[in-house]
Amino acid sequence: MKKVFLVIVVLACFASRIDAQVRFGIKAGLNFDSFEDAKANTSVGWQAGPMLQLMVPVIGLGVQPELFYTSKKFDGDGIGYFDIPINLRYELNLLLVRPYFIAGPYFGFIVNVDKELEEKINKEKNGWGIGVGGGLEIWKLQFEMRYSLGMNNIGLAGTDLKNNTLTLSLGYLF
Repeated sequence: MKKVFLVIVVLACFASRIDAQVRFGIKAGLNFDSFEDAKANTSVGWQAGPMLQLMVPVIGLGVQPELFYTSKKFDGDGIGYFDIPINLRYELNLLLVRPYFIAGPYFGFIVNVDKELEEKINKEKNGWGIGVGGGLEIWKLQFEMRYSLGMNNIGLAGTDLKNNTLTLSLGYLF
């Protein structure tokens, strides 16, 4: 937790020196989770948290790190994560709207697991994977769809669980 806070403080200090190219915002959305190699149905969870955009204005290329609290569901029981996606972002500036594409790794830290899942989920493991997506910015609103492919097993011995998530979100940039 201290490392996450330190990253946010460093990014905020960095952002204050190049304000013309940096935007801060908040984002929230719904997760449609499915666990690979598990006999579980797709469940709906949620996510919310801050985001930062560090952009090179003329070419439309930049980085968009985010920090979300994410609630994922496994057969109706919950897993709480802190997810940190670090996306490479490319946008087209069409004056009133900006379509964009994102891709990059994410890192997830399990912070809580419902009691019913403790025998299946390894709370000591951290998740990571690759996400791709895109969206549309209109003024200060951001509409986004992203697919995250889990790359590691978060299950206990004998259980192979990899989390794949489709996320629909709405963001507001300050």
